[in-house]
Amino acid sequence: MFFQRRHSADGGYKNNRCGKAFGGKTKSKFKIKTIISVFSIASLIFAFAASSIYAFSAVNKSNSSIVEKLFHELQPSVVHIQVLGFARLKNGAIMPEEDIGTGFFINNNGDILTNFHVIGNASKIDVSFLKYKNVKANIIGTDPSSDIAIIHINPKGRKIIHVVLGNSNNLKVGERVMAIGNPYNLYQTVTTGIISGLKRSLVFPTARFYGNIIQTDAAINFGNSGGPLVNYRGHVIGINTAKLAGQAQNIGFAIPINLAERAVPELIKYGRIIKPWLGIEAIKVTKSFSRLFGIKNVNKGLLVEKVFPRSPAYKAGIRAGKRIIQMKAMAYVLGGDIITRINNKKVDSFSSLERMINSFIPGQVVVLKIHINNKIKFIKVKLGAQPS
Repeated sequence: MFFQRRHSADGGYKNNRCGKAFGGKTKSKFKIKTIISVFSIASLIFAFAASSIYAFSAVNKSNSSIVEKLFHELQPSVVHIQVLGFARLKNGAIMPEEDIGTGFFINNNGDILTNFHVIGNASKIDVSFLKYKNVKANIIGTDPSSDIAIIHINPKGRKIIHVVLGNSNNLKVGERVMAIGNPYNLYQTVTTGIISGLKRSLVFPTARFYGNIIQTDAAINFGNSGGPLVNYRGHVIGINTAKLAGQAQNIGFAIPINLAERAVPELIKYGRIIKPWLGIEAIKVTKSFSRLFGIKNVNKGLLVEKVFPRSPAYKAGIRAGKRIIQMKAMAYVLGGDIITRINNKKVDSFSSLERMINSFIPGQVVVLKIHINNKIKFIKVKLGAQPS
């Protein structure tokens, strides 16, 4: 009642005053709460941004330290190769020729793995690594068809650290890699990147790779050939071999290490790879080819154009044609056997034939499905060793 009387007696002044005082305190509290909330959100955002920046910096620092650490570990295992050879000009003259490349130790015995195209024309090879300069090296074994070679130095009195070979069968596109080599004589250069593609094909004058080459965007240049492509565990997973010519940017290729590793024991022991051999030359048969030359009942396969004397194919009774037809710039030898299957697997190109034959070893027997004059035969062939 007293409050009501005062409220009535004083009129609106007291009410107004009280209202202002109470309203001001409410607004102040609201403002304080709002400021605290905004400050809290800002603090959270700042903390998140700071943690993100720290994490990003930590990742970059981590990646940087990984490359630095791996390069430091692998540096003693990678060698610079200098080659002196001779090239024959078109007029028959012989000119001295110098070449450079890279290689890496695969054991403590002084054996170095590199590309065949680096040392294939060599009359003198020198390698440099660590504190050792211009150490004489000799060729132990070569396989031009897979573009790999083993050279050797005398390990006596020298510190040799070999690489660890990885597994190139389980590679993933996007996996981080680094390449070590000597591009343009820039000694001990490291470049980084990712595996940008798998199952690529590559054709050289002496070597052909069908669907088994690694593509990388780690910079590979002249002088990198024969050097290691390394994953971030420090394992060699490839041999840097080539780059795409012309306007291409950072499209390089490496031979899978598993492919080379299988050949190493034979190269060291025999100086060459003893590969299985069938002993034929053949061309691809297609629907249009069959229609053009009147071949019936066969739309896919390989037409045998040549059988090498005393080869496994010759001994098994496989025969080439004798009728030669010239069409524009191409000459075709018709009338030979047509191979459509090996061990019940389809054969539709010479590259597929090579892949299948190379999956066997000399001495193994394969069964060929042959079409001869509209008849089908199954012929057993005991594969031989490919002549050197």
